[in-house]
Amino acid sequence: MVCLGVGDVLGLGKLQNKFAETRRSVLSARVFAIVLCAMVFAVVAGPFGTLIHMTTAERILLWVPLIALSVLLGWVAHVIAQVVFEDRHAAMAEGLAVVLMTAIFTPCVFVSSILINPAPMIATGGPLSLLLSVFAVTSVVAIIRYSVVAWRDETKDAQKTAETDPRLLDRLPKAVRAPVLRISAKNHMIEVVTERAKTELRLRLGDAVVEMEPVEGFMTHRSHWVAKSAVTRVLRENPGKVYLKLVNGDLVPVSRTFRPDWINAGVLDPSLQAPPTGEASVQPLVQDPSEQQQSPRA
Repeated sequence: MVCLGVGDVLGLGKLQNKFAETRRSVLSARVFAIVLCAMVFAVVAGPFGTLIHMTTAERILLWVPLIALSVLLGWVAHVIAQVVFEDRHAAMAEGLAVVLMTAIFTPCVFVSSILINPAPMIATGGPLSLLLSVFAVTSVVAIIRYSVVAWRDETKDAQKTAETDPRLLDRLPKAVRAPVLRISAKNHMIEVVTERAKTELRLRLGDAVVEMEPVEGFMTHRSHWVAKSAVTRVLRENPGKVYLKLVNGDLVPVSRTFRPDWINAGVLDPSLQAPPTGEASVQPLVQDPSEQQQSPRA
């Protein structure tokens, strides 16, 4: 049996790691600037009745320590919530952080107000009003933080997608835009087949292949290019004819000229690079022989 220590049971190790991960962001210059602005605003504006019932010195004595403490307690509450939900439910973690922050910070504000000047507390409705105010402010902060983090993650994902997606996708209609399976030359056009559908573009095959970078794929014939990830099987009709079966059922011929690329990629067996036996110069796309219906004999 495995013996767990108190720290393991309470998740103290995870808390320590999460604090270490987030410490740099909390101590950043941006956070210091936001905190400083919040302190100045609270002292000058005097929210929650402190402008009327407190002097400037009292407001400084109240708001400066409280705002600094709110950052510290907010960090602790947020880290605890992230550890509880293991970073899998961001919205629920923010909700738990709001509850924890309200429960911890409200008594701090109450005691500070009573010690410095109880007049604002009495004028604004007492502890219950204070509790609701702390909950409301904390909720607004949590919503803003959640929205900013979601927007930042979406921006990062979009940037990564833009960096990894081939340029050719920008030419495709939105209804067709998806991972490309193959490209085939068709007179003065090219046929682009994706996981969704197929379409035709007025573009040279060579230019289309260049625009497919960084997707790994190779020419199979002078008229066909195939993405390596689209290949599911290799079919050999006879010693001279080899086809790649794609995920959509298409069969694409592989000429001897381009077989070395597919052999080096680990798709074709080296034995398929046999001496030429009069293979035709052009091989059309064909249907999988196993799927063809046998025609009745006369």
